[in-house]
Order: sequence, then structure tokens, then C-alpha cells
Amino acid sequence: MTARTLLILRHASAANEPGMADVERPLTPIGRKEATNAGRELAARRPEHVLCSPALRTRQTWQQVSAELPSQPKVDFEPSLYLATVDTLREVIWQTADDIGTLLLIGHNPAVHELAWMLLEEQAPQHFPPASLAEVTFDGAWTQL
Repeated sequence: MTARTLLILRHASAANEPGMADVERPLTPIGRKEATNAGRELAARRPEHVLCSPALRTRQTWQQVSAELPSQPKVDFEPSLYLATVDTLREVIWQTADDIGTLLLIGHNPAVHELAWMLLEEQAPQHFPPASLAEVTFDGAWTQL
């Protein structure tokens, strides 16, 4: 069996100003710090591939995270991750190539929290605030997640 690690990251804190399109919400100064801290946490885990929502706040979260990583993995900005359901997240993850051992998914609540809850069960976090990170390890192919 092949060991796999799925890293689930919720985007960092974003602005929520009246009249601003949801997809264009940028990170706040606190959000940039949260994302940098998440990057420091992720540096030791060395993600090999990143699936990221194309929303501005997720792209900016990735930008801050990536600055802390020792090497730069391949990144796909996947449109279906914006406003995704947990089923959509699973379907996108299932398409990951078998040669990838560690995958980082950067997305939005409630789907990222639901995914963590579904996969981690009793070990799942009760709350999944901005910049929260969950780690799921398992043996087998990505399609078995």
C-alpha cells in the first residue's frame, strides 16, 4: 500500500465589504499573517501538488503559504472548488495522479470542514475558522479516499 496525505486548508481571513463580489474578497492584514503561519506549518509536510479555488482569497492564501515552502509544488486553480460541495471536493481529489503522495487542497467552508469531518470522524475539529488545517493520512490510491 502507498501512504498518502491530504492537507485541507481553509482560506485565511478575508474582507467582507458591502457590495464586494464574494469571489473578489481579498485577505485582510490578519489573513495574510494567518496564511504565512499556515505556510510555516505546511513547510515540513512538503505538498507535492496543490488544488486551489480560484477565488481571490484562496489565491492570496496560497501566495502567502507558498512563500514559506522550501520548494514549489505544481498548482491547479480549479474552478469547481469555488462554492463546492463536499462531493465535488472528493471528485476533484479522486482525479489526483497516483504519483502524488501529499496533496494540499485550499478551499472554502462549509465544504472543507465537512470533508475534514467526514474523513477524520471523532478526530475532526469542531470548528474550522479561517486558515484552519486538517491532515488526513491513509493507505491506497486517491480514488479510495
